[in-house]
Amino acid sequence: MSIIPILLLAGVLMIASVQGEVSYEQFTNYGTKYYISMQREPFDLAKMNGRCKKLGGYLVQMDNKEEFAYVRFIAVSVSGRGPFFTGITDEKEEGTWLNYHSKKPAKFLKWRWFQPDNWWGEDCVEIGYYGLNDYGCEKNGRYICEVPF
Repeated sequence: MSIIPILLLAGVLMIASVQGEVSYEQFTNYGTKYYISMQREPFDLAKMNGRCKKLGGYLVQMDNKEEFAYVRFIAVSVSGRGPFFTGITDEKEEGTWLNYHSKKPAKFLKWRWFQPDNWWGEDCVEIGYYGLNDYGCEKNGRYICEVPF
């Protein structure tokens, strides 16, 4: 893995790193590293969670409003565009939002206006400036890994 310091953003060091063929932007906050994939590609919960596992973590699961605010901040601050997939899904039961990694109910959900709407069977969740949005799991996007340390 190669690591290249990029910039200091709002007191948080952002680092670009390369893991195999996937490049990430890395942020650190209060004992957790967050990696945002730099390439847009079709999203796959199991595959992307496996990539996060190789980094020592899992697809991001926001446990409180502070973590949500931080993850939203880095998602809207990184270069390129989203959507930015999280590890929240209702693929097992419609309307029951679970963290893919832990299989436990998502603790903090701050939805955008009129969301979730399950438009065309959306079972994954992406995060952006206005909050969370249910989104098609197969769509192109980037994803966010959470690595506690």
